[in-house]
Amino acid sequence: MKMSDMSLFSMARQRMEWLGDRQAVLAQNIANADTPNYRPKDLKALNFERELQEVRQVNMRATAGNHLQGSVEKPDFRVEKLRGRDVYEMNPNENGVVLEEQMIKVSDTQMNYQLASNIYHKNMTMLRTAIGQSGR
Repeated sequence: MKMSDMSLFSMARQRMEWLGDRQAVLAQNIANADTPNYRPKDLKALNFERELQEVRQVNMRATAGNHLQGSVEKPDFRVEKLRGRDVYEMNPNENGVVLEEQMIKVSDTQMNYQLASNIYHKNMTMLRTAIGQSGR
C-alpha cells in the first residue's frame, strides 16, 4: 500500500497543497498593493464536510466476546455564512489591498501549513515505529 493511498496522509498532503497555492495568491496580492484598481484575491476554502464524506469508512470487527462493537456517527457540522465584506478599505487609486490584512492571512496560512506538516511527520514517525524501523 502506498502512503498516498492512506486517507490521513492524503488529506494532509491535499491541505498542504491548498495552503501553498493560497500563499502564492496572497503574495500576488501583496505584490500588487500599489496597482490601480487591483482587487485582492483568496482561494475558496476546502469543504471539510465533503472531505469527511469521501473518506472510506472502516468498520471494526469483534474477534472475541468481550470486544466492544464500534459505531460511526455522522458528525453534526453546521455551515454558517460569515458576514463580511470582500474589500475592507480602498486606497485613493481604487486598490483594495490592505497590507496588514494580507500579512495576517499569510501568517495564518504559514501556521496551518506547519500544523499539517507536523501531523504528516508525526504520523510517519508512528508508522515507522509500528513496523520496527527507527531513524529517518
